[in-house]
Amino acid sequence: MLKTFNVVAPLLAICFLSSSCSVLMVANRDSYRGDVNVAQLGIQRSAVIAELGQPDNFTTLENGGYDDRYVLDPDAHHGITKFFTGLFYLGADIVTAFLTELIFTPAEIAFKDKLVVYHLTYGGDGKLSAIEKIKN
Repeated sequence: MLKTFNVVAPLLAICFLSSSCSVLMVANRDSYRGDVNVAQLGIQRSAVIAELGQPDNFTTLENGGYDDRYVLDPDAHHGITKFFTGLFYLGADIVTAFLTELIFTPAEIAFKDKLVVYHLTYGGDGKLSAIEKIKN
């Protein structure tokens, strides 16, 4: 009896300590900020900001233009999708006594955010003149 406890107790502790890792991972993913395809040469800066929100970093250029940088995941999910994915993971964890973490956690690691830095340069007229994508 004691020998069985010595084997089962550490396994249960590992299950409970590692439980919901995939739920937390999906909750911490980047949320959808807008369609990155809106960034086309010649578009006004106000239209890009309306779709993607304020840039993560920007500077004003000498010619009156702007140099904006967005750090985005082009494959990001909407908040409601993240919520229901996390809810599914949690339900599966409870039903299977956290054994699904052996599948869900590696899957979340494999599909983690693939962030891209979008460097957008606008001319003095406020139109997009250059696009640079830098993959992290």
